[in-house]
Amino acid sequence: MDATVTDVTDPARTWKELQARLADSFTARTSGLLAPEISLSGSEGEFARMRLRGLAGADVVAGPPNSTIERIGEARYRMLTGGMTTLVAKPAGSSADSLEIKAGERAYETRASFLRNTAEARSHRGEEIVRLEGNLTGRSYKVVFDPETDDALAVAVFLLYHTAAHRNRAFRVG
Repeated sequence: MDATVTDVTDPARTWKELQARLADSFTARTSGLLAPEISLSGSEGEFARMRLRGLAGADVVAGPPNSTIERIGEARYRMLTGGMTTLVAKPAGSSADSLEIKAGERAYETRASFLRNTAEARSHRGEEIVRLEGNLTGRSYKVVFDPETDDALAVAVFLLYHTAAHRNRAFRVG
């Protein structure tokens, strides 16, 4: 993994620098159907690994930024980078397929289809900032994000976690 991102004291800056290097997309792959680790790669190769802890959260090791996703409360989550809150997510409806994510001063609405293995995040104006599409088995994902939106990569990584964790749970329960 490339660890050229600097200043871990400012999570927004470290995510923004990594986002600039990735341009507008990355891929994610697991080593097995219910594998707890996901490798995230851009055009220059792997830039992070995500270790899933089910619906309890995940650890994202990206050089810096290293982040933790943790469940807080019934269905709320937060992502911490360098001990500082990067984003928070809460249900936007009665099911896990819709979330409201707040990153900094911005709010995003997300919708996931765990059956189709897709997800998207939109700004409050309806502009798509993240699109995630996974294959049928959930072992491979293509993630496209808006490079002009400062929080897009962090939102994309969280949305990948959320989608993968819920799909894994559905396959284990089913």
